[in-house]
Amino acid sequence: MTIGLFVFVLSTNAQANSIYQYKGPDGVAMFTDKKNMSDDYTFVAERTDLPPLRIEKQWSLSEPRMLDVARRDAYDDLILLAATAHNVDPALVKAVIHAESHFNPRAISPAGAQGLMQLMPATAKFYRVSDSFDPQENIFAGSEFLRYLSDRFDRLDLILAAYNAGEGNVRRHGGIPPFRETQNYVVLVQQLKQRYANHFATTEDKIAAVE
Repeated sequence: MTIGLFVFVLSTNAQANSIYQYKGPDGVAMFTDKKNMSDDYTFVAERTDLPPLRIEKQWSLSEPRMLDVARRDAYDDLILLAATAHNVDPALVKAVIHAESHFNPRAISPAGAQGLMQLMPATAKFYRVSDSFDPQENIFAGSEFLRYLSDRFDRLDLILAAYNAGEGNVRRHGGIPPFRETQNYVVLVQQLKQRYANHFATTEDKIAAVE
């Protein structure tokens, strides 16, 4: 089954009117400022109708690739524990990890965000994280941060915008900031969350059986 999903790959020097749409080998639509892609990607269109890009967290993804199932699901137990501890949807936590790091615990963004949920150093310090590359510490802190944002915004799109661009930017703009990075991020994570909506039902059943 093909999932309707978008992936955005942005470099830090992206300019307005330079976004290209491709279709990946797995059918995923990809938007990127890279004009030339490998032969696996089919050019669809040059997009000039997108808002200007402003990098805040400098979120990006590597070139889309088929995810190994074992890698994708390696942190499910930690995700479920952290989500339960902080009363957030585990599908949301998994979606954020997918978008932020592609399940790479050693991921580092150009702006310095680290680990699975791409914690900025100040956020990691606030949540007493000693090692942002430790999956358990990272997922628990990221989940707690999502809980914090959920208590301050009543819409998922605003929660995600604040996770990406900062709570202050969301309040300053009275909604999702007009940064292409953030707007793209919000769309992607919401679609990933929908994709993982039923993913944890089996895991929860297994835990209930053990208890």
